Amino acid sequence: MDENELREAFEYLNEVLMDYEKMIGNIGNNGLSASLIMNYRDELHDIMSELALEDINLKEQWKKIAILDTKLKGNAQKFVNEVGHANFKQYQIINNPSKDRWWWYMDKTTLPPAANKKPWEFWKR
Repeated sequence: MDENELREAFEYLNEVLMDYEKMIGNIGNNGLSASLIMNYRDELHDIMSELALEDINLKEQWKKIAILDTKLKGNAQKFVNEVGHANFKQYQIINNPSKDRWWWYMDKTTLPPAANKKPWEFWKR
């Protein structure tokens, strides 16, 4: 990459990182846009991989991503509930993400939604 391309890529990285941070901070209130968190995380992965080939110090960005990833993992149940278990399965089929992109598979580490009980099934848990 030439200097101009590097600058643009770095600016784009910081924009995506800000959007990811905003979405992570809003888990549970993102509504229909909740699944965008996975797309933002994909973008971060791709940009960081691309910039890692260049001689750029990305230590601060890696730290911030690690902190945000920890928050996402800590809110996994809330996030998966917001996106929907069935939607996760659809996204996995449609996008076919590699296993190293753990954020697409968070439904595998959370509890499935509780089955709706009928009032007369009070003894079921």
